[in-house]
Amino acid sequence: MKKLFIILFDLLIIALLLLALGFSSNRENEVLCAEVRINMIDTLNSGFLKKTDIEKVLLAEGNEILGYPIRNINTRDLESKLMTMPYIKSAEIYSSMNGVMRVDIVQRKPVVRIFTRSNNTYYLDRQGYIFASGKGFTPHVLIANGYFTESKEIKNSKNLWELEDYEKFSEWFDALELANFINKDDFWRSNIVQAYYNSRGDFELIPRVGAHQIIFGEIEDKEKKFEKLMTLYEEGLEYEGWNSYEKINLKYKNQVICTKR
Repeated sequence: MKKLFIILFDLLIIALLLLALGFSSNRENEVLCAEVRINMIDTLNSGFLKKTDIEKVLLAEGNEILGYPIRNINTRDLESKLMTMPYIKSAEIYSSMNGVMRVDIVQRKPVVRIFTRSNNTYYLDRQGYIFASGKGFTPHVLIANGYFTESKEIKNSKNLWELEDYEKFSEWFDALELANFINKDDFWRSNIVQAYYNSRGDFELIPRVGAHQIIFGEIEDKEKKFEKLMTLYEEGLEYEGWNSYEKINLKYKNQVICTKR
């Protein structure tokens, strides 16, 4: 008798669980989307887009979101639409049982802004993604200008690595490599504000502090060149003054050539 009671009790528990699951499933089917909550991540360094820009895409005519069953919303399709926006690095959409659809947006973070001789401007992020300047937001990144090759291929490409002829645009890749190196170091990131690419294929750097010009040359051995420059700053300019030199030439191995004013 006791064994029969245990079996009946177990069957009752199973029945109640199935009933609860069925109720939960029906409730989930009935939950309508009442709100779209957008979370813009790291807007301090990447403020190209606002929440209203995201809402325009999500709530465009034809997208069945607000007032529709939340479980029927095709979040993957909406994420794909958002990813067509050039400033977005990642978009994740998920919903909750209380009728809220949450949207997490990570924007691209530029490391360098390139100005061509035709006065067009492009941002590059650390992976080489190319995107245009945004209205109302100007991030504090390294400025690179000078003899940068510009063509329809650059204008129509989303990433440097999509370009067919790498050699033709080698200075773009060099500027990105230089910017990524500078951006990793707190001192250089705050002190080097501009890189000019001259007609001889050399980079010239402009520091924030001091009235000197840094002839950097090609980016090969960039680590050693910055080490030489740091040594000069610590052992030379600290005593002679930051405005003592007009030019600091790092082009040549194992030496630094300084031109006094």
